[in-house]
Amino acid sequence: MMEDAKQKLIDMDINGTAVSVIVERERDGDTEVLLQTRWKPERDPVYSGVLEIPAGGIKAYENIYAAARREVWEETGLRVTGFYPDVHTPTYARQDDDCFAFMPFCCQQQLKGGIPRIGVVFICRVEEAEAAPKPGEAREAFWVTVEALRDIVERQPERIFTLQVPVLNYYLQSRR
Repeated sequence: MMEDAKQKLIDMDINGTAVSVIVERERDGDTEVLLQTRWKPERDPVYSGVLEIPAGGIKAYENIYAAARREVWEETGLRVTGFYPDVHTPTYARQDDDCFAFMPFCCQQQLKGGIPRIGVVFICRVEEAEAAPKPGEAREAFWVTVEALRDIVERQPERIFTLQVPVLNYYLQSRR
């Protein structure tokens, strides 16, 4: 019975769309990245307790930038002040069918297990304030230097939510 349900999911021509956000700040001459401890024990007991960056689903017809802002706000209580890259076209609408093109920092895809996700990733800056993780999303939020992040990604990738390991690896490669 479980195998039938799994096969139906595999045969579906649909993927969950997600947005992930690498939140950066400059502090004492160093770039720091915001990490949080994923904490969703009822919904995701397997990955509760690992490190992650803010991320989540995109609602139907939600502007990708609005989704990224919402996820950062919902999970950290911080307001996004800018995106990198911030490259997009004006919105075009012929018959109430608004469309635009944009360029994220990178894209991601879950190839097996879990939810079949395809996602876009942005880098952003946020207001100067302390992060306040939302209960049911994250347990704690903290800043790490890029070098400390590199150490975790390279030496202890199992400490990071699997979907975000390649994203953070790509981010670190782009900074060399």
